[in-house]
Amino acid sequence: MNPRTHGQIAYRPSPRVMKNLVLVGLAGILLTAMGLLLAPGRTWPNILLASYYVLGLSVGGGMFIALQYVSNAGWSVALRRAPEAVASAFPFGAALMLFVLAGIGHLYEWSHESVVAVSHLLASKSGWLNIPFFAVRTVAYLAVWGLLLRKMIVTSRRQDGEGGTALTAKNTRFSAAYIALFAFTFTLASMDWIMTLEPEWYSTIFGIYNFSGVFVSGLAVTTIFVIVLKRSGGPRSVISEAHLLNLGKLLFAFSTFWMYIWFSQYLLIWYANIPEEVVYLVKRQEGSWVIFTVVNVLFNWFIPFVVLLPRWTKRNEGLLLKVCILLLAGHWIDLFWMILPPFMPEAPVFTIWEFAPLSAALSLFFLLVFRTLSRHSVVPTGDPLLAESLRQH
Repeated sequence: MNPRTHGQIAYRPSPRVMKNLVLVGLAGILLTAMGLLLAPGRTWPNILLASYYVLGLSVGGGMFIALQYVSNAGWSVALRRAPEAVASAFPFGAALMLFVLAGIGHLYEWSHESVVAVSHLLASKSGWLNIPFFAVRTVAYLAVWGLLLRKMIVTSRRQDGEGGTALTAKNTRFSAAYIALFAFTFTLASMDWIMTLEPEWYSTIFGIYNFSGVFVSGLAVTTIFVIVLKRSGGPRSVISEAHLLNLGKLLFAFSTFWMYIWFSQYLLIWYANIPEEVVYLVKRQEGSWVIFTVVNVLFNWFIPFVVLLPRWTKRNEGLLLKVCILLLAGHWIDLFWMILPPFMPEAPVFTIWEFAPLSAALSLFFLLVFRTLSRHSVVPTGDPLLAESLRQH
């Protein structure tokens, strides 16, 4: 099959869907603004959650692209425009994380001199945990990720017109740099943005734990958009059940990896029984929080594991779509479990302030991804490995 015969296949999102996303986004923004005025202590943690969530989807999509390049994978070329569109929403997620800097005083107790003055441990960390350095690090993380993601996406699109292997080799170098730098900087970023919400607690595997959640959510949202493209008509002959099978295998594997890291962190804290560490889990296993802990494991691992264990379920796009939605819900539960207990020590509480920031961020994220897909060919026709990907049929 000649890849060029597919031409520039376009995708046109439903105007009704786009309109609804705009309306939900605007309503979420309005309610979030009200929350900042009426209940800032409740709203800021959820703004952090929503910002980290959509940023994680973008960098997770970028990680999928990078891994395909460095492994010289051919099977995924036909569906690469989906994770590229997901990664293209990075500037939106980055802007939200920069906005979070305005709420440092509401989020991080180490930002208050009066708190640091009475805590020897926080005082010893003040060289790292101070507002100016925290802000500089945030900007640096986002700049590094944004630059490399843009390089990968722009180079991939250039290949549609130029073809050849030179741009593939170039993107492989960008991808290797992204993986290496992301592994280091994301570890620091997750510790800065989330672990320091409880600055007297620490975990040596917190970075890889957060990476596992971000990568699974990036895989899930990528798979959702692949299924959307497959159902849209144009790419139907390009994206096959074999592609879905491979995506299902990755979801199965990395949701299990998430469980492995989650259990490793839990077991190490439980076995060591160090007072400074166990307080983290004790807080999340008291009252109604223990229900959240159980649901976290069910949504992020147990249900996807059971459903995706048979081979046929990975090829069933309807079932795979449901699992992806479940995993995205599970990622929100996981982040809620990590971020909110310091602000809700007695029990999890759900009001409009918990849902408004996420609804605004997610709806605008999906709007941006749909717009990106509609502006570019959804098949990378210039990639020399496209023929191999098409043979996945």
